[in-house]
Amino acid sequence: MFKFVRSFFAENLRLKTIALILALALWFYIVGELNKGSEEERQLLNKVLPSEGVTAKKLVIKPIIIGTPRRGYTVNAGKVVVIPSYCIVIGTRELLGRVKYAYTMPVDVKGVYKSFINSVSLNPIAPGVYMEETLVQVTVPIEKAN
Repeated sequence: MFKFVRSFFAENLRLKTIALILALALWFYIVGELNKGSEEERQLLNKVLPSEGVTAKKLVIKPIIIGTPRRGYTVNAGKVVVIPSYCIVIGTRELLGRVKYAYTMPVDVKGVYKSFINSVSLNPIAPGVYMEETLVQVTVPIEKAN
């Protein structure tokens, strides 16, 4: 047993030393690249979002319904459901101070006679405003008109 352990460490010592040096060099290179990448990301974020005046806001999502359903049917606007019902947006205080809601892209109900669920994108608020959610599900209830 002792002979095996001794031969394991004593044989091919040059190759083992070279492998150790290469492994250390590779490790230092990877750590350096990771740190450089983190610094570049921080600098990019500082350029895109100014450090002062940046805020986050929770906005209720309101669906935009366009068109008219088939004759004899109507959209029950009070029962339209959006999931998730709100989103978090990040931007400058100046931009977000005036915004009260996030809106979906238009959902067309032209000629529809049954309730349906549709995946819809959110309408961008403004350049430089980050939105947490970009896709929501809108359930549109269609009912027979009275």
